[in-house]
Formats: sequence, structure tokens, C-alpha cells
Amino acid sequence: MNNKVLLILVFVLLFAFFMPCPVMVNAFYPTPYIKIVVINPPSDLELTIRYTKDSVTETRLLDRDNVAWETNFEMVGYRFLNSTEHYSNGVLIVESKEYSFELFLPDESFEKYDTKYILDLKTQTLSEEYPAWRTPLTISIRIILTLLVEFLVFFLFAYREKRSWIICIIVNLITQSVLHTWIGILGSNFGTFFEFIFGVVIVFFVEMIVFTVALKEHSKWKAVAYTLVGNLLSNILGLLLLAILPF
Repeated sequence: MNNKVLLILVFVLLFAFFMPCPVMVNAFYPTPYIKIVVINPPSDLELTIRYTKDSVTETRLLDRDNVAWETNFEMVGYRFLNSTEHYSNGVLIVESKEYSFELFLPDESFEKYDTKYILDLKTQTLSEEYPAWRTPLTISIRIILTLLVEFLVFFLFAYREKRSWIICIIVNLITQSVLHTWIGILGSNFGTFFEFIFGVVIVFFVEMIVFTVALKEHSKWKAVAYTLVGNLLSNILGLLLLAILPF
């Protein structure tokens, strides 16, 4: 890849990256008032909440949103946030061909800004904690996919020496692991997108300094160009993964 082609590629990527375009990220979805998360639910599963508002009994079917292997059943209702009515006697009604049961919801479920439960269909219980394997799995998927992009770009930039690849693997493994572990621990909230961008900027400058000093196979400018292109592509993928994978 000669310098002219490299310069054009960098310019095109920069232009594409800064073009205004909609980005669908979990952090910008309206926060549900009550969310019930079910892992690998049956396709016909429906969740309904029955509650008493003052002295009136109401029933609401929860909206269904599939995210990879999870499904979020959401009761979106900002009208509750500034409401003076009293909500009580909450009951979660679970219905499908395979399951049919009811679970009581604590009254404080209707008093919080964002209430979230994980429903275990087999034990018919609600929990506020995800399974222990969930966070490590989602973080690992994001790290592996972004690393593959980084390594592909490194190869396309004509780095072939063993020493160069050892440096690339070690540096990217550390930076991408730290970045995506940080995002995974933060979880889904309004600030996640901006925290991701902040982390991306830090990672870029760290990698640029390390690669320009440590990579000797090509010029320092080529190391800078690789850092820029590799980070742009891997972080575009990272943004997409934030939208399509559970936090």
C-alpha cells in the first residue's frame, strides 16, 4: 500500500466517521419504568402487569424487545414519574403455551425511576441480579470481534514481522479488554455512549504513542495511520455491538 493510497483511505474513513448519521445505541432508548428481562424466552411468551392505581385496577401488556439471546419486556410510562397516584398490588402475569403463572411485585417497584427484574421461567422467580456468566460473555464477544478488525487492518497495512505482530496483539488485547470491560461494568445507562467515546479517545492516544515508538517495520507515519484506521473501524463495530448485544 503506497503513501497516496494510504492517505486517501485515511481521508475517506475520517469523512465517513464524521458524517452526521443516526446511531442506535441502547443508551439512548427511553428508560423503561419497569423492565422484565427473560433469557431465551419462548416466542409466544407474553408478560402483563396488573396493578391498582388508587382504587382502580388496571392491566398493561408489556412491550417486547428482543436483544440477542435476551428479551426485554418493558412497561414504559413516564406519566408515573410525576404522578401523585398510589400504585400497589402489582402482579406479573406470565403466559405462553409452556408457562402460565403469576408473581407478586413489591409496591416499591412502582416508586423507582427504573425498575428491572430478571425472570427465571424454570424456577418461576424474579431476581434483581443477572446470571454470573452474562457480563463476561458479552464483554468477551465485543473484545474478540474488535480484535479481529484490528488484526485485519494491521495485516492490510503490510505488517509481517513476528515482532510487529507480538506488539500489535499485546497492545490491542490490553486496550480493547480495558475499554470493553469498563463499558460492560458501567452497564446500560444514558451516559454509556459518551463514556465509550471518552474511552475510545484515550485508547487511540495510548496506542498511537506505543505503536509509533515500538513498531520499527515501517515508518512512524504508517504506525499512526494504522492506529487511526484500526481504531475507527473497530470502534464503529463497537458502537454497533452496543446496540445489538445485551449490556
